Order: sequence, then C-alpha cells, then structure tokens
Amino acid sequence: MISTMHDFIIAIDFGTAYTGYVFSLTPKGAEIDPQMRRWGRDFGLETPKTPTCILFNEDKEFIKFGYKAKIVYVKMRGEEARKSYFFENFKMKLSRDVEIKAANGKSMKALKVFTEALRYLKDDALRTIAGNTAGRKFIASDFTWVLTVPAIWDPSAKQFMREAATQRQPQPGVLYVTLLHSQTFIHRHAGNICLLLQEVSIHHFLCVSGGTIDITVHEVLDGGALKELHKASGNDLGGQSVDRKFKEFLREIFSHGVWDEYEENFPS
Repeated sequence: MISTMHDFIIAIDFGTAYTGYVFSLTPKGAEIDPQMRRWGRDFGLETPKTPTCILFNEDKEFIKFGYKAKIVYVKMRGEEARKSYFFENFKMKLSRDVEIKAANGKSMKALKVFTEALRYLKDDALRTIAGNTAGRKFIASDFTWVLTVPAIWDPSAKQFMREAATQRQPQPGVLYVTLLHSQTFIHRHAGNICLLLQEVSIHHFLCVSGGTIDITVHEVLDGGALKELHKASGNDLGGQSVDRKFKEFLREIFSHGVWDEYEENFPS
C-alpha cells in the first residue's frame, strides 16, 4: 500500500513501444485494488496496452492515439498522408527543444508530441472511470497521478516528462514515482518484461522494454523507506534495437532506396 494526498490513483506506464494505465478508486486506508484499461476492442483485440503512436493533421492538431492512430494513418493515401504527422516509438526522443521526425519525414517539437499524448491519456482515463462510476463526476485533481520513467534517465529527462504531463492541464494532480508492490513477481505484457526478485527486504528489479533495459537494487528499511544498494544502470538497447538491426539487415539485402520506398508506400 502507498500513502498519497488523494484517495484515488491513476498510474500511467508510458512506454517506448506500448502504453497503458491502471486506476484505483479504493477508499483511503483500504488495500489498493487497481483496474486496468483494455485496448483495441473496436478492432477485435483486448490488450493491456496500446501502441505508443500519435497522429496529427497538417495543422499539427491532435487526431488519434494508439491503435486508432496507426489504423487511420495506414488507411491514408497520397497527399493526405504526406501532409499529416504520424509518430511512433518516440519516447527516447526526449528534449523540449528537439524536433522529432514523423513517419513521412516532417518534424514537430518533441514537447508538443509528448504533451498531446499525455493529455489524451489523462482524458481517456477520466472518461473510462466515468463509465465505471455512474452518477459521479471526477476531475484530474481528484487523483494522484503516477507516471513511470526509466531508472536510467537523467534528471533533465525526468523534468521533461513532468513538463509534458502538466502542459495544458488546468487541474493537474500530484506527479510522483513510487514502488507499488513488494512481493516477488514476473510480469509480462505487450512490449515489456519486468522481473522483481525479492530476498527478504532486498529487491532486484529488471525491466526490459521497447526502448531501454533498466536494472536496480533496493533495500526496504523499517517504515517502508528505500535504500539504494546498486545505482540504476542499463542502456537504450531494448527491443527496438532488435527491430533496428533487422531493418539494417533488410537494407543490406534490398539496398537503401528499395527499402525506403517500401516503408513510404506500405507504412503498415
């Protein structure tokens, strides 16, 4: 159990390849019972995460996120596709002044891309909760908001995510990161494999995701405080590095021009 300023919690796992969230409406003092948002039902799917994809129109206005963004973009043809902005797997492009490239080569400020993605997740979470609590209205400040970040990120990257999470949010909740569970577990979901090994009060945490590999070791002290035994370490060689090497291999076979033309004409 964790102690928060609010009775209710929304926790977002913003991943390089896939993104999802859980929420808890458990009264203060009771054991947390999180509920998970399921994605893709409109397309015959039911997954715990949705692809980290976002689509903007030619005026840089938000259109879709996740499965819907990918499907709408794939169906675009010709001039419409060339004018739009479709981003996927963009989590590692962290810098408020950096412009990141869309699938068609156009670019947009990274802060806007992240801000719109997090704004969508906030709105979607509140809509989902409203659908499960008939007759009760919630606003963002009713919740404590938890946003996961890779342990290997430096302070500037974490500050970037805080900025993106609070941009254009009229009533942001509290943003913090904490360890939610202490029991031994192996957790698999779309995009990530996370392993927590417990030896009495020693926790070895390994997370292999789409973008990064993170390893850290903590000791839980009396009272629940954490002591760092091994500084967070890892690298940016998550699952996407395999994808990147595979594409390099295909370019060697077909030549750069052929592969680039294929990616442009068949984005799906």
